[in-house]
Amino acid sequence: MNSSLLKKIILIWIAIVFFGSMMWRLASTNGNQTREFEPSYSEFIAEVDAGDVKEVTLYFSTNSYELQGEYARPANGKFHLAVPKEVVPGLLGQLREKNVAVKVKEIRSGNWALILLNASLLILVVGFCLLLIWLIRANRRRGAVAAPTAAAVRTGIGYDLHRLEEGRPLIVGGIELPFDKGPVGHSDGDVLAHAVCDALLGAAGLGDIGTHFPDTDPKWKGANSMVFLEHAKKLLDEKQFAIEHVDAVVIMEKPKLGPHFPKMREALAKALGVGAEKIHLKAKTNEGVDAIGRGEAIAAHVVATLSSH
Repeated sequence: MNSSLLKKIILIWIAIVFFGSMMWRLASTNGNQTREFEPSYSEFIAEVDAGDVKEVTLYFSTNSYELQGEYARPANGKFHLAVPKEVVPGLLGQLREKNVAVKVKEIRSGNWALILLNASLLILVVGFCLLLIWLIRANRRRGAVAAPTAAAVRTGIGYDLHRLEEGRPLIVGGIELPFDKGPVGHSDGDVLAHAVCDALLGAAGLGDIGTHFPDTDPKWKGANSMVFLEHAKKLLDEKQFAIEHVDAVVIMEKPKLGPHFPKMREALAKALGVGAEKIHLKAKTNEGVDAIGRGEAIAAHVVATLSSH
């Protein structure tokens, strides 16, 4: 529950308490102004004989008889009592003899002030509950809409280029391709793997491939570049980053790379611990321009997208 929702609930409760207290004070004030007595039948007859009864209303139904009225003394004094059915005819005559105003009603009307008070409080409570349910659901809907943006998305770019020399193996994306030239490098010279590694490290803010695998360290002489990707994945896991997508372009004149992309994707995905569908590869030539166009080099550009857990 966010702070905005909590404030709304508090304001609603304040309104309910205020309205309820005002209604209660109104009912209490009315009650304090009029004192109600419940005399016995004999006490009531004595008060009639003494001339202390001002007016009487007789409420009757098939099962009960009840008197309600007002005293002349004390001022504003109210009373009510149940009376035996058989005494009613004589009682009415006695009341008229004492000049008491008498009204007869078949069904007693309810205490509408009390009914209104109870109904108002009930309506307020029900309304509050419905409003609370609506606010909670609205808050959940806002949270659901915001959920896709709750995870931070980060993007990194990677680039690598290697000279090609005859007699060296051509390894691209973890796969050795049949060709008479291969990259010159401290490790196996896998230009695609190196660019992917740089893109992932850059997206996570973890430096670059040269920081983690310097070409001055003999340990990495001729190393399989899939090891670099596995290490990068471990670093991402420690920082709670997930790989969402890798998009790469490999640039070289020969040989054709497209037929080898499925195996490259599988090798890269295995090293990174993701599904192959998250790796997208493309191949371009340099149209005979510069070293790449003359078949003297190979390059790769990569964009990697990460999300934080």
